[in-house]
Amino acid sequence: MRQDDYFLRQIDILGRILGKILTELLKKKSSGEIMDSVEVTAQALKSELDIDLKSLILVGNENLVEFLKTEKKFGDQHLEKMAELFFILGQDIKNEKALLYLEKSVTIYEYLNKTSSTYSLDRIHKIDKIKK
Repeated sequence: MRQDDYFLRQIDILGRILGKILTELLKKKSSGEIMDSVEVTAQALKSELDIDLKSLILVGNENLVEFLKTEKKFGDQHLEKMAELFFILGQDIKNEKALLYLEKSVTIYEYLNKTSSTYSLDRIHKIDKIKK
């Protein structure tokens, strides 16, 4: 019983941290500071969740979701937030890795569209926007 509580708390903490990173990233984007956002996001992911953004980019798209689910214990809510992070980071066309971030975002969004019981117009819109 206590182990289940611990696991649920860890999942909740993961969601809160991803939400916090996403909020900070959105603030920077709205104020036009997107260029520094990649480094800030990378540092936050590394320090808070032990996720190396540079290494995560190297994970093949076909293995990305499985890696996040098994190695990092991500649920659908966490995957949604991670896809949003990649989507925002991919908006910086001056960044040479922008296309890689967008590819990761689409990979996660398409997975969620196939497996999630929730239909999301926002997800569909973002996939279409990235593919255009």
